[in-house]
Amino acid sequence: MDIKHLKYFVEIVKCDLNLSLASNELHISQPYLSQIIKNFEENEDVYLFDRYKGRLNDLTPAGERFYVNAENILNEYENMMEDLREDSVKFKGKVRIGIPPLILGIVFSDVVAQLVANNPDIEFDIVEKGAHELNSMLILRELDYVVLLQPTGIDKSVITEHILQEDKLTAFLNVNHPLARNNKIDWKDLNEELLAIFDPTFMIHHKLMQKFTDENVKLKRYIMSGSWDFLLQTTTNSEFITILPSPVHDFFKNDQIVERSFNDPITWKVLLCRPKKDRYSHVNQHVFNFIIDFFKNKNT
Repeated sequence: MDIKHLKYFVEIVKCDLNLSLASNELHISQPYLSQIIKNFEENEDVYLFDRYKGRLNDLTPAGERFYVNAENILNEYENMMEDLREDSVKFKGKVRIGIPPLILGIVFSDVVAQLVANNPDIEFDIVEKGAHELNSMLILRELDYVVLLQPTGIDKSVITEHILQEDKLTAFLNVNHPLARNNKIDWKDLNEELLAIFDPTFMIHHKLMQKFTDENVKLKRYIMSGSWDFLLQTTTNSEFITILPSPVHDFFKNDQIVERSFNDPITWKVLLCRPKKDRYSHVNQHVFNFIIDFFKNKNT
C-alpha cells in the first residue's frame, strides 16, 4: 500500500466507514476504492475491517493499529514534503503581523524596517489595529503574529507569548506643574488632578483605570485620545498630566515637558504572540527568530 492508498484508508475511517462518502471525498469510484482495500487485505493476509452483509461495520484490532500508524506516517510525509518545497523557495512568502498603533510607533518601527530591508523575498503585511481586534484575528489564525501588551487575555493553550521588551508607565507633565518638583510620584498624588490618557481601545487605559480604583484615586477631569503625541502636547501649556510608556521620551524634544517615575509603577511588557502549532513553516520561523534576536540585541 503506497502513500496514496494510505490516504484512501484513512479517509474511509474518517467517513465512518462509509465507502460512498469516502469515494466522493476522494473523487474516485466506490468499486475502485473497495477493490484497493480488498487487494491489500488479501496480499497481506490480514483483515482491516469487520464486515456485516458486505458492508464495513468496524475496524478490527489490526485495523485500529494500522489506522494510528497510517495517520502518523501521513503526517510525517506531509512534513517531509513541505520541508522539501520550502527548501526550494527558502524565505519566500507572506507574513501578516498585527501591531497596535502605539507599539508600532515607539517600539516596532525599527524592527519592521529591518525585516523588510533584510528579507526582500518576503511580503510583510502589517495590520495596524487595536488590541481587542488583533486578539480576535490571532485566535482565528488570520494573523501569523500579533504584538500585544501583557496580559493579553487570550487562553495560553492556543497561543505562545514571548516577551520582547519590558518597561514602565511614567508621568509626563509641564515643567512648572507642582508634581514636577518630585523625583517620583505616588499614585495618590494624582487625586483631583487633570489627566490626559489613552482611550479604552488601549490596554493601558484599562491598566490605569484599575490602578486608580485600587488606589482610590479620584480624578478632577480627564480627556482621552488614541494619539500619544497629542496626549503629550496637552501637557505643554496646561496642568494636564499624561501617563505613557517610558520609551516615549526617545521620540520627542520639548523643554516644557518632564518625565517622572511612579512609586509602585505599572509595568509595560510587550509580547510577541503567535498561534500554537505542531510545526511552523521556514518563513514563519525565520521571521520569529529575526524579531526575537533583534530585541535580544537591542536590550543587551
